[in-house]
Amino acid sequence: MRRLVLNAAVLFCSGLLFASSAHSADGRAVGVNPDALVRFSGGDRILAVGADISLGEQVVTGASGQVQIVFSDQTRLVVGPGSALTIESYLFNGATADKFAINALAGSFRFISGHSPKSAYSINTPTASIAVRGTKFDFNVTRPRTDLMLYEGGVRLCSISGQCQELNARCDLGTVDASVSALIKHPDPAHPQLSEAFRYARFQTPLLGEFRVSGAGKCTEPPQNQGTPETLVPPTGGGQIPNGGQTPTGGRSPTAGKN
Repeated sequence: MRRLVLNAAVLFCSGLLFASSAHSADGRAVGVNPDALVRFSGGDRILAVGADISLGEQVVTGASGQVQIVFSDQTRLVVGPGSALTIESYLFNGATADKFAINALAGSFRFISGHSPKSAYSINTPTASIAVRGTKFDFNVTRPRTDLMLYEGGVRLCSISGQCQELNARCDLGTVDASVSALIKHPDPAHPQLSEAFRYARFQTPLLGEFRVSGAGKCTEPPQNQGTPETLVPPTGGGQIPNGGQTPTGGRSPTAGKN
């Protein structure tokens, strides 16, 4: 009888541990600049290096804040200054995630996918959805729009109205507002102005080595072999670049990025 009770207790505890593993975000802050916190259920806690970041928690940074996060599947995420992001869903299963969803509310971010299948990843912003194909990219979220620059792999970027663009080439830049999406290739005349908004393409010094992308800065420079400039690829229906192709006001590269 005692053995049955002990076995039942072991099974119960194992079940709790499995459930905790399956539903925990299992992310850890490996790099934190001051002025960063986690918000959950109305309470705040200051972030420090080594702090865990769990499902449902919102990471918030101030003007000088920055958080670099590694998840158990080796997905890497940077939350830049003046940004907010929520871990919506993370179902961990061994060394991979069956589901990994984040909601980027505002600010600047870098995303580098890990060992999980590409179908597991999804990123939402107030104006866009991002389907990850196993890749490296930066994206900026402002009130009117979402901009994304690809470094490696592929991304499907869609407006909330269903206008989508496929980014498959290095330095491809996608931009969407609530109704219109556009793809800007590297040689396009609109590319230099828009690429200036991506702080980590211009200044990677604040990032740990594993969060840096080799050659990212070249995406902010004119291509080496210019040739004939490619024209802007308009969305279905002949729309224009959201917001008239203007660089988001909140996305300019800060001088503080050189520190």
